[in-house]
Amino acid sequence: MTTLAPEDPQRRQEEQAAKVLKDLFGSKVDALVRGGVKISVITKPETVIQDIVDRLAVTTSPWADIIGPCYTSGSLQRELGVERGAISKAVKERRALRLPTADGDNLYPAFQVRNHRLVPGLNKVLAVLQTGIDDPWTWAQWLNTPLTDDNGQDLPRAIDLLAAGELDAVLTEARHDAAAWAA
Repeated sequence: MTTLAPEDPQRRQEEQAAKVLKDLFGSKVDALVRGGVKISVITKPETVIQDIVDRLAVTTSPWADIIGPCYTSGSLQRELGVERGAISKAVKERRALRLPTADGDNLYPAFQVRNHRLVPGLNKVLAVLQTGIDDPWTWAQWLNTPLTDDNGQDLPRAIDLLAAGELDAVLTEARHDAAAWAA
């Protein structure tokens, strides 16, 4: 009859920590262990996981509140019922507004789409805004910022006026603000 040695909790903890770290960091942990580092010296698995979670960049950008929801290229293609080339062409012609992100992604503000179509006249407005500043994020903010009159009453956003066919009024405001930005 063979008797098993009682399980060593310290060893079990080391194995769990090693497994968690190995799953996360693979060969780097193997190299540490081969170099003589005891994983249990690092910490318990729960603490390792919590430390990793605590370090995640879980921040919200103020731009999300300003710009609102955005499409990815693929989701915009589906919304408009077009191919990728049509999106690229619309961006090049400034009929669509593309926002490049710091991590290399491209976003397309949802406010520029109404009834599965890009808002007409956007190209003319963006061309004017570009004369003041060449920054799509600023243009998006300008188009989507809620406005109020002198009495605090809500006014339509520039993109809403544009969607309603008020191109001339939007262009007048765009010229004014672009001139101020360029000054």
